[in-house]
Amino acid sequence: MQDFKWFPDDPLYKKYYPDNPLYRHYFEREWGIPSHDDAQLFELLTIGIFAAGLNWDVAFSKRAALQTAFHNWNLTQIAAMTETDVATLLANPAIIRNRLKIEATIHNAQVVVQLQRQYGSFDAYLWSLVHYKQARFEINGFADLPKKTPESDRIAKQMKRDGFKFTGSVAVYAYMLSVGLISVRLDGRGVEPLPENK
Repeated sequence: MQDFKWFPDDPLYKKYYPDNPLYRHYFEREWGIPSHDDAQLFELLTIGIFAAGLNWDVAFSKRAALQTAFHNWNLTQIAAMTETDVATLLANPAIIRNRLKIEATIHNAQVVVQLQRQYGSFDAYLWSLVHYKQARFEINGFADLPKKTPESDRIAKQMKRDGFKFTGSVAVYAYMLSVGLISVRLDGRGVEPLPENK
């Protein structure tokens, strides 16, 4: 991608770009670019959950295994998973075998299914949290990004009220950046039309 620009001080970028195809696709095509796809939005939320207490690198390396374990991010199927399914996942060495995170993923899928009925989509729910307006910041380096903001504090509290687990302010802010609720990309990608305010 000829116009691709990234933060030179990002440790993951320095470690993996351009040789790792998984990260190359993520840097160039995903991070900070709104997809408006509920499955992908839930996937990125879940990877963040599995990264809690570890780091994004560890969880992201399990991306393909997590996709298989959680039914290709089919929210209805995830929401219907049982204790037997949890036991199966706890025996799966390809994923991060943490009961609380596995159970939180299933629980969050159940929450999202309810929100889809209320808002029409998970995407619409997320944009409602920022009043259907993408925040746009200009920064010079990855180190300029805060760990959290008053806005992420507010949204984390609302998501907790709505039933989500593992969505503290730090995790929520990182998620807002990754799914393009906040636009900070150096190449200007990710500034796209927003869903209609219903």
